[in-house]
Amino acid sequence: MVFIVNASLEMGVGKIAAQVAHAALGMHQLLLQDEHKFGESLIRWSEFGETKIVLKGESTQHLVELEKQALSAGLPSYLVQDAGRTQVKAGSTTVLCLYGQVDAVDAVSGKLRLL
Repeated sequence: MVFIVNASLEMGVGKIAAQVAHAALGMHQLLLQDEHKFGESLIRWSEFGETKIVLKGESTQHLVELEKQALSAGLPSYLVQDAGRTQVKAGSTTVLCLYGQVDAVDAVSGKLRLL
């Protein structure tokens, strides 16, 4: 799983952690909805340490563009919209989560820097 954080929101460390957690849970639930398609890959992901990488995205528009690329490539994606209870306004796009084979995910996010 790769998480791309919207750096333009200037969220605190705790807020980023919470938003990445939302993205991880959302993606996991999305994948479980189609166990026939993703069940085997989830088992392998679990057996190999449940890799999670957090990257820096530039803006909401950047995350949306990356999501479009991911969907075009057939990758599952999950975009987090914040409820607006703390640091950012309601509806803010905070994190994009991508899942899939390393080469396919890297084709979308491989040029981004670690957060």
